[in-house]
Amino acid sequence: MKNKKTFWIISITILIVALLITYDKVYESKHNLVEMLKIQDTVYVVTWEPVENSQVVRKLGEIKQKINRYQIPDNNFESNSLNKGTPIYERKNGDEFPKSVVYKREGKFYIANQVVNLNRSD
Repeated sequence: MKNKKTFWIISITILIVALLITYDKVYESKHNLVEMLKIQDTVYVVTWEPVENSQVVRKLGEIKQKINRYQIPDNNFESNSLNKGTPIYERKNGDEFPKSVVYKREGKFYIANQVVNLNRSD
């Protein structure tokens, strides 16, 4: 009788630990993505790096759709962090590598930098 009780206690403990580890991995994968937006078929990482007004060239458009924060934007003018209607601007010399654009948040301009895959085998 004592062996059965010990077996069940150990089994339940192992099950609880396994569930907690699985939950932690799922939670981490959903909340570990960076803020992104997609403009002109290029994905950019949203930064909080301020930029001078003189770097803003012209308006490219506005964010049309805000998606879940753990998703990567698939369509142009989509973001997983910027709200719908957030203006996006071309940046002076923004076509240089890596590309960059400017977004406006709370009345200030910030930089978004192109996502660069350094592991490509092109």
